[in-house]
Parts: sequence; structure tokens; C-alpha cells
Amino acid sequence: MSLTARYSRTMIERVPFHGWRVVLAATVGLACGIATLGASTFSIFVGPIRLETGWSQSAAFAALIAVTFAAALMSPLMGAIVDRFGAKRVILIGFVCEILIFASFALQGPDIWSFYLRYFLLSVFALGTTHVAFARVITLWFDRRRGLALGIALSGVGIGGFVWPLFVQAMIEAHGWRIAYLLLALAIGAVALPTVGWLLRDDPASVGQRPDGDLSDTIEIRAAQPVTGMTLGEAVRTKTFWIILITFFVIGFAIQSALMHLVPLLTSRGISPMAAAMAQSMMFLAVTTGRLVTGWLMDRFFAPHVALAFLLAPIAGLAMLAMDIPDGLAVVAALMIGLAVGAEVDVLAYLNSRYFGMLHFSRIYGSFYGIYSLSGGVGPLATAMIVERGGYTAGMLTLSGLLIAGCLALLAFPRFPETSTSAKA
Repeated sequence: MSLTARYSRTMIERVPFHGWRVVLAATVGLACGIATLGASTFSIFVGPIRLETGWSQSAAFAALIAVTFAAALMSPLMGAIVDRFGAKRVILIGFVCEILIFASFALQGPDIWSFYLRYFLLSVFALGTTHVAFARVITLWFDRRRGLALGIALSGVGIGGFVWPLFVQAMIEAHGWRIAYLLLALAIGAVALPTVGWLLRDDPASVGQRPDGDLSDTIEIRAAQPVTGMTLGEAVRTKTFWIILITFFVIGFAIQSALMHLVPLLTSRGISPMAAAMAQSMMFLAVTTGRLVTGWLMDRFFAPHVALAFLLAPIAGLAMLAMDIPDGLAVVAALMIGLAVGAEVDVLAYLNSRYFGMLHFSRIYGSFYGIYSLSGGVGPLATAMIVERGGYTAGMLTLSGLLIAGCLALLAFPRFPETSTSAKA
């Protein structure tokens, strides 16, 4: 090794690895992103809005269709934009749009179509604050520890999901739902924009580093490394692509329906709105645990089997909610369901990188995320229709059955390609 190369290597060793700062930025960003806020606050807001407007439950939940159809259509395009222009600028623009649109809900009138329009606009213009952008950044910064890094970053969904329902419910009780929307928008701006702007970097080469903090024996550390993998067209022609797509649609249908209906289910059984919000927050607390443990395990065991293991407790939790159980057990059931939320989106990002590589990562992941998002609109609406006809017992048993089907599908996943550094059998 030349003297110049040795000096360069010594200087590099003294620079702390920036990847964990990126993980922190992604954790905070995902905690404040539209995917978290949509899942954790929609059911909190919809109760008082329905009391004022007189909308039916199924009509209000139909807003999620606007969100998820738009996300399904736009996610692949957003992935292409992220691949082309980098994640950071897309994420920051997304947060500005999210803040402005959430603030506009303070002007919501009795016309339900304007309610649908606002959620549609959120799904289009705030899509950059979702996993589509953040997952690409994490997968570029980490390889050997990719599962753990994804798990930590995506635990932000659990942290945000724990905080925001309690914050929103307290603001609604103190100031009404219109002011609560304004205060939510201000909180997002105060937390997300400075953190992401200061800490996030698109890739290791932008700060002269390599994935996982590995050192180079040459002074060409800033040179871009070749990106390998499949194009979106090549991925779509594989059987694995469609197995992943269908499996996670089914899982997303069940889990996101449970998330959206937990508060209405509990309040319909006489539990106070604040107690119901606390139960939902506890569910998202389990999300944090689930994602951290899932990420750590995926670096050591075959990821689809890790996901399957985390679906077993939610099956039991949904069956418990199908019964008229005491308040304490309802919180336990919510915690059990929250574990499954730690086994879907981060596993999906991990599988995407291992099966298809990084060449068109965001485009391919955007396609998966779009269909997963679609399940989050179709599922809660379909569940609301089942509830209106057969009650929550029928609804929760149906969702439990779908998770069983998802477990069986996970057993059909093939091994990772041999070129993957984590091709666990």
C-alpha cells in the first residue's frame, strides 16, 4: 500500500461512520411520515368528524380508498423519481406538502368529497415521506447489517404510532378536531424537517464512506460503486415477484384493517375514546419491538420464516378481539397484533434488496408498496362492510383467517440468490 493510500485510510478511520445518523434521520422521518400518521390518527379524527358531519362509518372509511389507489398508482413512479434524483430532496418536499395539507383539514366542511380529496392529495404529494424513499437510503448505507438498520429505522413507525394518537386525542379534547389538525401540522414541521435536513445523506459515497463503514485500500473512496440487480421489467417476469406481491397484499389487508378498526371496535364496546387511543398507542409500541427484533433476526435467519413467526401472535390477538373481552385483555390483543406490523414493510424492503438487488430498488419496492398500500384501503372498507352486517366478531375472525393464509404463503418463498451476502436458508 502506498504512503498516500495509507494516509488516506488513516484519515478515513478517524471519521465516524455516518450510517447510524442516517438511520436516526429515517427513524424520525418515518415516525412523522404520512404512512404512520395515516394509520395512527385516521380513526382518532374520524369519530369527532362523523359526529359533526353525520357521515356513516363506511362512507368515512372510503377516504382510505382515495389514499391507497393513489398510492398504488404513484408508488412505482415515486420509486423512479427517488432512483433518479435521490431520496433526500424528495423526502423534504414530501414533508412540506404533508404539513400544508394536514393544516388544510382545519377548513374541512360537511362535503365528504373534499375530505376524500385531501386524503388523495396526501397520498400523492406526501408519498416521499414513506418507506419508498427511506428504505432505499438504508439499503445503500448497509449490507451485512441491513436487517438491523431497517428494523431500527422502520421502528419509527411504531414510535410515531405510539405518540401521535395520544397527542391528537389530547388536542381534540382540549381544542377540537380542527385545531388538532393545525397543531399536528406544526409538530411535524418542528420535528421532521430539521432532523431529516441535517442528518440524512443519500448514499455513503456522498460523504466519502462505504456501506457498513467498510474501509477502502485505495484513495478512490468517493468513486461510485457499480449498482447491480434486476430492472423492474426483469423482476416482474419472475415468479418470486408475484409471490411477494400477493402474500403481502393479504397480510396488509388483515393487519391494516385491524389497525384502522381498533378504536371504533373498542369505543363500540363502551371504552372511552382516550382509553381506546391508549390501546392503539400500545399497539404501535409493539410495532417498535417487533421491527427491532425482526431486523436483528433477518440478518441471521431466512427472512420469510422470521415474518411467519411474527404473524402467529396477531392471529391469536384478532381471535381475542372477536370476543367480548375485558379492557385489559383488549390491550394485550392490541399488543399481539402490533407485532405483525413489525413483520411486513421492513421484511418487504429486505426481500426486495435480496431477491432483486439495488439497480431498480425503488421502482420495484414502489410497486410492492403501492399494492400493500392498496390493501390498506380495500381492507378497512371491506371490514367496515362486514362489521355493518355481522358485527366485529365476524370482522376479526375474517382477518385472523387471512393471516393464516399469509403464513402458508410465506412457506413457498424461494431461497435468496447465491450472490446475496445474506442468503440464509
